[in-house]
Amino acid sequence: MAYTIIEVERKTGVSSHTLRFWAKKGLFPFVQKDNNKVKYFSKSDVEWVGWINWLRKSQMDIPSIRHYIQLANQGEDTAKERRDMIARQKEIVEDNIEELKSVLEVLSKKLVIYDDMLSKNIDGFNPQSSQYTSCDKIHKEKYE
Repeated sequence: MAYTIIEVERKTGVSSHTLRFWAKKGLFPFVQKDNNKVKYFSKSDVEWVGWINWLRKSQMDIPSIRHYIQLANQGEDTAKERRDMIARQKEIVEDNIEELKSVLEVLSKKLVIYDDMLSKNIDGFNPQSSQYTSCDKIHKEKYE
């Protein structure tokens, strides 16, 4: 069965705009086109869309994804290199998760401080306010 870009969008949640962009970047080398240059995706192409979407979510850049696809098309002799690419992306995602945990911790602390400020009807984070207190001072008072 062949799927149009709109059908692929519905199946995968990847916008048709993104699908067209990825196609222009060479990420769908086997997608068929009719005489009017309308793209038709096979079932395996739709699966690749999902995989490409996950690689993009992992922050893999388009040239690397294109290289990955080229390697995959070369067969099992490239499996180790593809595995290594995925391992590197996994490390990147793990690093991003650690950074996001740190950001989440700061945001949580800020919310506690804002709740305290709101309960006291003060605006200590506004540098234009006479009530302004440096963030460092507030954090030390609250958390040390």
